[in-house]
Order: sequence, then C-alpha cells, then structure tokens
Amino acid sequence: MAYPVKYTASDVQNAITTTTRELQKQQVLHADVLYVVMLNGGIWFASHVFDCLGAIDNEVCYVKCHSYEGKTRQELVWDWLPDIQVQGRDVVILDDICDSGQTATAVVRYLLSKQAHRVSVFTLIRRATTRIEEDIPLYACITDVSSDFLVGCGLDNNGRSRLLPYIGIIA
Repeated sequence: MAYPVKYTASDVQNAITTTTRELQKQQVLHADVLYVVMLNGGIWFASHVFDCLGAIDNEVCYVKCHSYEGKTRQELVWDWLPDIQVQGRDVVILDDICDSGQTATAVVRYLLSKQAHRVSVFTLIRRATTRIEEDIPLYACITDVSSDFLVGCGLDNNGRSRLLPYIGIIA
C-alpha cells in the first residue's frame, strides 16, 4: 500500500546519519555501552544506526512494551522485559518514535532503578508535543509538529508497512 510521503527516504537517511554523529559526540560508543532496542518499531531504526556506525562490539537487548492499540493510546503495557544487567553501565535506548514520552520515561526509570550509570534515548522522530522529564536526555533528528499517524521506517499500520524506506501518513 502506498501512503502520502511525509519524510522521504533521503530525509530519513540524513536523520540516521545525524543520529550516529550524535552518538559519537556523546561518547557512548565504548565497549561497555548497552543498547536497548524497543520492539517492534525500534528494530528498523537500530539496524540502520548500527549499519552506519560500522563494526561495534556491544551488547544489544530488546524490550517490548506498548501504549497504543491500533490508533488508540492507552496505559503502558509491558510485553517483555528481560532481566538485564545495567549496574554502572551507560545505556542507549533506540526507538522509532517518541510520541507522548510515556514509554521512554518508563523504560529510563526502570533502567535507572537497576543502577544504570547514564541512560540516553535516541529516536528517529520526536513529536513536538512529547513530554519527557527534564533529566532524561532525548535525541531525535526529526521533530514532527503534526498529529498525523505515521507509517514506515519502523512505524506500523496495525503491524504492517514498517519496512517502507520513507515515512508516510495514514489518511
């Protein structure tokens, strides 16, 4: 299915390149950094960021929670949360979008409760209306000011269309 294009494949690639530069600037590429990828949408973004970074030898784990059912926002539901060892470590969370900020805040708070040294959130898209606590570092290369329901590059339409190379709008 084709969707009206909001951000082109080129826009997205530029955002990924900017993300990798920010990771380098933040000096979170050392060997003990733990990357936490948010399932399912974060896989697309993370794989492209890792490809851009080149050969890195870091631990990667996956967390699954959701705050949407279709297009309806709901309370955060934890689907899968592994017992990850984060004490004293820098942690980088990779996700496709930070919409309300609820999911990112909950995951960061969980990791800090396990004594992570530092937790940063990197997303492809941040909504202009995102509300996240001031002490949580959030880096996003695309700030979307709309309330459009987006699809592609990890964002889905009821589980479909995540692999589109551009970000479209669901009408």
